[in-house]
Amino acid sequence: MYAEFSLASYSRMIAADMDDMDRYCALMHQLPRQFHRLTEIDQAKALVDSPPLTGTRWDALLAAVVEHVARLHRHRVPDWVNEPDRFLAVPWVISTNPVVAADSVLYAPASFIRHSVFPDPLDLDARGGEKHAWVP
Repeated sequence: MYAEFSLASYSRMIAADMDDMDRYCALMHQLPRQFHRLTEIDQAKALVDSPPLTGTRWDALLAAVVEHVARLHRHRVPDWVNEPDRFLAVPWVISTNPVVAADSVLYAPASFIRHSVFPDPLDLDARGGEKHAWVP
């Protein structure tokens, strides 16, 4: 049995003293997988409550991932993802590898472009637990 899914737990994880790679993996891999395991009704319920802000750029990544996953699973995108503090003024290309960084910008799904955060697009495939594969 899995622990109860909550977006607030991801905010707490962002705020915790942990490695950035662990944060990234939790948001880009664990969150979609855990969300995918939920029933459609539980998915819709999980999207409603706004997770607390951490005051970091990770808030934008969390919002982008949730918006992306909500659309993939055909849920209404929650209003809280549109809060101004969940957008970055300066784009954040997460990878420092020039080739991956270029692909991140070229193949970013709409939710990530909106929030100005650009993860590795290979982290957005079906292996991440998404309902459908996203192929650039």
